[in-house]
Amino acid sequence: MTIHYGMAQWQHPAWVNWLYPASLAPGERIGRYSQVFSTVEVGSTFYTKVDDAQLLRWYESVNENFKFSFKAPQTVTHRLLERPWRDVQQNWVAFMLSLQSLQNKLGPTMLQFPAICDERALDTILALCDMWTLPTPLSVEVRNLAYFDKKQTEPRFLAGLSDRHVNRVVMDSRPVFSTEAYCESLVDAQKKKPRVPCHPVVTARHPVVRFIGHPDLPRNDVWLDQWAIKLSQWLSQGLTPSVFVHSSDNIAAPTLAAKLDEKVRLLTPNYQSALTLPQSQEQVSLW
Repeated sequence: MTIHYGMAQWQHPAWVNWLYPASLAPGERIGRYSQVFSTVEVGSTFYTKVDDAQLLRWYESVNENFKFSFKAPQTVTHRLLERPWRDVQQNWVAFMLSLQSLQNKLGPTMLQFPAICDERALDTILALCDMWTLPTPLSVEVRNLAYFDKKQTEPRFLAGLSDRHVNRVVMDSRPVFSTEAYCESLVDAQKKKPRVPCHPVVTARHPVVRFIGHPDLPRNDVWLDQWAIKLSQWLSQGLTPSVFVHSSDNIAAPTLAAKLDEKVRLLTPNYQSALTLPQSQEQVSLW
């Protein structure tokens, strides 16, 4: 029984003297991060081509059980509708080739499509899934409301993913939209995060959850309780979820992940957590 917990980044100024000591060089923080979490979203591959040597350095910096979830380039996903299909295919193939040497430490690679990609993009999205050649999991996140209609597009979408053994990314942004944006981080989160229904449907063996927490930590408990139940069910079905925990400013994201995992542990017989946060700055300094 395994849940891979991770963040949307492996370093944050607020995590210094907590997840890693201030004396640790920034380039070495990913290794320390991997001693606490077992996966991470890598958004840099979405924005630009990351040098193969850099990918290899990241790979060699983490432990053997760590899993990277790289985001596909925006030239494949966010510019899908404006570029020639042949060019999109070439970029997708090149990206897959760049990941080949990292296979032993790959979690679900993410195809993340913007809201502009409506139901007319479904066949193209599935065609990209058909091109996936690596033996590691693939996941798809959609943000257009047509994919949440439960009547026409969503059943076709889910069936297409299931037939291809591709995981749906379940976005849960309910917490950050549960109140008015009364602080800068909430204003920013509500501008940037998609406000889509949370449909925790499994289409393959490695479901992916992206949880966007509220900065008022106790407010998250109602949703964390729901996710603990769902994750416990998935574990009982032999699934291996990846849970990426965000918060509006990401400062408290590790704390939310630990709270969720504790709730899962209380619900799930024989589940042994692999997530233990440092308890204090003093303990961190002894690492």
